[in-house]
Amino acid sequence: MTEQSQVMTTPATDEVVNPVVTEPTVMTVEFRDVSVKDDGSFVVTVASNRCHVTRDYNPSLYEAVENFLSNGGNYSKYAEDIVVESDPLVLARLWIDTKLKATENIVSQYRDARDLGRALPITPEQFTELLTWRQDVREWPQATGYPAEATQPTAPGWIDAVLQHDE
Repeated sequence: MTEQSQVMTTPATDEVVNPVVTEPTVMTVEFRDVSVKDDGSFVVTVASNRCHVTRDYNPSLYEAVENFLSNGGNYSKYAEDIVVESDPLVLARLWIDTKLKATENIVSQYRDARDLGRALPITPEQFTELLTWRQDVREWPQATGYPAEATQPTAPGWIDAVLQHDE
C-alpha cells in the first residue's frame, strides 16, 4: 500500500507572532497515516508527530480529514481499538523468564556471601527451596496442563517478601 498524504489549508489568525495583524492568514498543514478510532475521531501524522484529532479540539483539521476520507483517501483502523488475543504459550514463556530473572539476584547474593564467608541473605534451607522452585519453573512446560496458570509452580511465600522488600 502506498503512503498517502493530504495537505490541509485553513485560515488562522496571526495573534501570537504579530498581535496587530487582524486579517486572517492561510496556514498549510500536511497530514498522513490516517487512522480512524471507534469513537469517530482520527489519529494522523502531522510534522512527524502522531496527533489525535477530534471535532471539538481541532475542527478545521477534523474537517480536512473527513474530506480526505470522503474523497476516497486511505485509512486504517486505529490499532489501540483492536483487540488481540494473547497466545497462552507466549504468556507462559514470559512468566517463566520473568520469574527466573527476578530471582537471579537472590541466587547470586547467596552464592557470593557463602563463597566469601559473609552473612547469608537467606538461610540454607531457603536457598534449597529457591533452587528447587526455580527448577520446577524451568520444567513447567513438561507439566500436565501446561500452559494453564493453575499449573504454574507456586513460589514459597518468603520469595515474594524478599523480592518486594529486599528482606
